Amino acid sequence: MPRHPSLPSWGNAEAGTPRVSLVLLTGVDRLAIDAVAFSLADSRPAIRVATYDVTPDPASPTGLSLVRTVCEPENDNNLLGGDTTMFPMDDCCLTCACKHDLVRVMNAAPEWSGAVLAVLPVGVEGTAVAQYLADSSMLGDLPCAIDTIHVATAVGLDGFESRLFDDGRLVIAGTTDDDAVLDSRSTGVVQARLIREAAHILVLPTLAADGGAGLGGVALGGAAMSPRQDADETARLSAIVTALADPAATIHPDAHCTDLHALIGDVCTPSRVRV
Repeated sequence: MPRHPSLPSWGNAEAGTPRVSLVLLTGVDRLAIDAVAFSLADSRPAIRVATYDVTPDPASPTGLSLVRTVCEPENDNNLLGGDTTMFPMDDCCLTCACKHDLVRVMNAAPEWSGAVLAVLPVGVEGTAVAQYLADSSMLGDLPCAIDTIHVATAVGLDGFESRLFDDGRLVIAGTTDDDAVLDSRSTGVVQARLIREAAHILVLPTLAADGGAGLGGVALGGAAMSPRQDADETARLSAIVTALADPAATIHPDAHCTDLHALIGDVCTPSRVRV
């Protein structure tokens, strides 16, 4: 698979042009995505967060709408709420809808600069979105210069293995059989692809590692798992994540201990977009 550099400074932006370092966060489990997004946003006060969710919408031509929430850094409650907009998904797919809307949002807020976290809908891969944004920046279609783009994915170890081998279609929206919106791909395939494409893999440890009940708290046969067994299981699952990941990727074993700076580095450090 060829690798292309993402966008370092091309040296052709006018002086004073706002500069952005962008992280695109993906995942197959909404709770894990939200937990990682909250932790990253909380690690750096001056950050803008744009979050996308999918919702069924019978009034939309495609039957789906996107819900976009933008949280500004000056809002003291930016981790708990923001400016929310719902609009019909009128592009050919969710990936195109998200990448085109991100450009619209960034053009509507030309003062954007610094770190930006874009949380993509469940199952949407980040590579195509990253490449489109890098191209838009290079062609001058944005009011800011994107210095780096990093694709990251949230992986929760609790339930990880069952999702990985789940042949059922991925649920991207809805909570019941009546309103569930299904992806054409299986849950396991999507999870493996998101891990493989990511430059950063943010792992949520098992609940036991956080002082909770662990991987269900029981071993096969119903016996309670000891702390040693829980640690061994965590190591086994982490080895699977490592095997799926690109050898050049950075795996963060505890997302809650990962600062956003660990992903974006210095503002003008080149990153990668993989296509």
